[in-house]
Amino acid sequence: MTNDRAATLRARLILGGLALAVVGVGLWFALGQADGQGREPGDQAPGPGGEAKLELDVKTAYSHIRVTRGKEKGKDVRTLWFVRDNGDEVIESMVDLKTPHDLIIDYTRYMFLSYLFRPKQERVLIVGLGGGSMVHFLKHYDPRVKVDVVEIDPQIVKIADKYFGVRSGGNVNIITRDAFEYFKKTDAKYDVIYMDAFLKPSPDTDTNGVPLRLKTIKFYKELQKKLAPGGLVVFNINPHLKVEDDFKNIREAFPQAYLYNLPDDGGHVMVGSMAARRRAWNDLLGAARELDRRFKGSYSYEGMARDLQK
Repeated sequence: MTNDRAATLRARLILGGLALAVVGVGLWFALGQADGQGREPGDQAPGPGGEAKLELDVKTAYSHIRVTRGKEKGKDVRTLWFVRDNGDEVIESMVDLKTPHDLIIDYTRYMFLSYLFRPKQERVLIVGLGGGSMVHFLKHYDPRVKVDVVEIDPQIVKIADKYFGVRSGGNVNIITRDAFEYFKKTDAKYDVIYMDAFLKPSPDTDTNGVPLRLKTIKFYKELQKKLAPGGLVVFNINPHLKVEDDFKNIREAFPQAYLYNLPDDGGHVMVGSMAARRRAWNDLLGAARELDRRFKGSYSYEGMARDLQK
């Protein structure tokens, strides 16, 4: 759901001499009519590790979407792409079909630093579905947590179901609605709200596609009313010229704020907390070590916790 990410989430793909910027983000999509001028399903498409088979190519009112499948470091990976107007292909989701809970894109891993601050999460909300990699993570590592997902378009829900194995059922409830309207009407209270909401850049968004109405101090204050006592909001923030304004607004809106910079200028994850007291550095590192023991994943939360900007 965003514009070009830097470094780790940015890879340069060369196809016929064209460099394509690749980023890891989350987008609100809608499924529409076939492109008519794009590649046909079954053709070869670019992939982070080389060629990948194109499975879907459609244009919509919101965006131009491609789904590809190919090998990435020996893994069978399916990728959801957003194609910009200038031809750049932007990665929205990447899922290892054998182990979909094993997050591939850095920012999605950092989003779950939420567990350092809220080790017990009973009910959470994810804003923006995409390929649903965060849903896969929660179902695997915290199967008791109730997961609500707000997605603006019903057709991206169909894509997530058909290609990425994400659908409502059990503790997962996918809600098809504009997130802004959902927040105005819902009475639900969440331990954590994961904000990963982006649209195609327009006059109503910033340059990354974040809706302007979802990034004001007034909105953040309203969002806090949807949190359980001591709850969190976790923001996926992509590099742009006014990113310091984003940091400033979150710091002003929340009693505590923690900023994590992704490796190699790959973007930022920021945690807005309603806790009265700030957590000490050593305390967070200890919580991260405990999280590594709990999840036993393929990446280190202690290492990510050290990226906190003091």
